[in-house]
Amino acid sequence: MWQEDYVCVMMNQAIPAQKSKRLREKEAEILFKNSGPYVHVYTRAIESDIIFKDKEERYVAITYMAMAAADANVEVIAYAMMSNHFHFIIRGTRAQSYFDAFIRRLTTYLSRHGRPGVLKGMMAGYTEITSLKQFRDELAYVIRNPFVVREDIHLFAYPWTSGFLYFNPFLRILPATPVDNMSIQQKRMITKSKDCNLPKGLTLLGSFVNPASFVNYKLAEALFVTARQFTLWTMKNVEAQVETALRLGEVPTFPDEELLPIVFRLCREEFGQQKISDLDSQQLTSLAKRLKYDYHASNKQLARLLNMTSDKVDAMFPLSAKNP
Repeated sequence: MWQEDYVCVMMNQAIPAQKSKRLREKEAEILFKNSGPYVHVYTRAIESDIIFKDKEERYVAITYMAMAAADANVEVIAYAMMSNHFHFIIRGTRAQSYFDAFIRRLTTYLSRHGRPGVLKGMMAGYTEITSLKQFRDELAYVIRNPFVVREDIHLFAYPWTSGFLYFNPFLRILPATPVDNMSIQQKRMITKSKDCNLPKGLTLLGSFVNPASFVNYKLAEALFVTARQFTLWTMKNVEAQVETALRLGEVPTFPDEELLPIVFRLCREEFGQQKISDLDSQQLTSLAKRLKYDYHASNKQLARLLNMTSDKVDAMFPLSAKNP
């Protein structure tokens, strides 16, 4: 149900007033505690730096997500399929079984299509999500993954993360074809395999599995108070994204547009200046170090954000210059 309550009076019958945000926050806390456990499953980048060569392979991988979830008796809450690694948020106690089933199917498919060994040695990390705040932080981190590294990505419209599912009213009107009554041959065309035991309730969008039919996006929505909170949590919580990345053993990445407000805030709060050009050389150096060590800005970003030459930045951070 779309999460909006309204006050109106009709025939002397009052519909209950909209719940306060405080009450809805409390309900979300209770729901989180009673609906877990939740686990963030993530992998390191593969050596070849590319898993999928085309869209069809990604569509097949989405199908295998649904099949693996049924195998392991877990629910997928969020996912991101990057060019060289994966992120999943899983609800249930068998996250490793889910990942093993997913990788096994995908490895078999890639091998049959002339790409054996692509996923060789891929290992997963498993982080238990123990609080509602952590759940929100990590879900935002998952769907932000492609957004922070590519300028052409729309945060809530990228087809290879679950970001387009949450608070999207168009999901209700998209035409979806049930797979339950399809023939074995049709199911084999979908799975690209003789293993065509598709979970009940799956639907297709065109010729590929509809993520909305197996990702429990409604539960994720209920763990945010409002659609606005979800959007702001995903777009305006840089510090939380730093904490999440470090917890996962990854290097935080942010586009210039997200770091620039931090630059101006630090100018005001740390140095009492309104503009970068008002900083003296010592203050500019201190600011560069804050951005490097606290927010993991790259040398090239520092040069752009602080109007410094690349040579000067590289002299300050020589190790980063050698390993950009």
